[in-house]
Amino acid sequence: MKFLLDFFPIVLFFIVYKTMGLYAAIYAMIAATAVQMLVSRYQTGKFENTHLVTFGLLVVLGGVTLALRDPAFLMWKVSVLYVVFAAVLIISIWVGKKPLLERMLGKELDLPKIVWRQISWIWGLGFVGIALVNAYYVQLALSARDALFGSTDLDPKIELTELDCVATTMPDLCNIAQQTEESWVNFKLFGTMGLTFILIIVTVIMISKYTKQEQ
Repeated sequence: MKFLLDFFPIVLFFIVYKTMGLYAAIYAMIAATAVQMLVSRYQTGKFENTHLVTFGLLVVLGGVTLALRDPAFLMWKVSVLYVVFAAVLIISIWVGKKPLLERMLGKELDLPKIVWRQISWIWGLGFVGIALVNAYYVQLALSARDALFGSTDLDPKIELTELDCVATTMPDLCNIAQQTEESWVNFKLFGTMGLTFILIIVTVIMISKYTKQEQ
């Protein structure tokens, strides 16, 4: 249930992007993240720090994107967010009495200290990997976008999804720009969800022998 709640804003962003475009999707994602925070607050009695950080970055970078009509800020938010999470997880191995994951899940899982450190490294490096893959898709999308608007008289503030590429002076560049932006949106949903699921599977395999011993 929590996994679905965590990805609810991203799923909504994907759906709205496909039907209404990027800027409408940003509004939808901000609203969905606010709902996500309130639901979590209702279920647990407190706001989760990860939700607060995500919402703060989304409001700031999403707001700048909407104000300037430049998707770069929102696109880079994914990499910034995952790098922040990775840094917090890895630094917590040395700062404080327990790694962050142990503080969060220690009541449910009784694992040796070394395993908590290993899991922290796995998730930290996994988040760095997600940030790097996102950066690759962002670079492709922004380069294609710059090539299109730098070679035409089109207003760079226009929605790419609204463009009829056949009617433009550079249909090939237009198609590439649309396709690379869509590829980033697809990665934002399917890529981040898939890579996170892989991290979950690796973690379950790592801790399975300890949970079996307890049984």
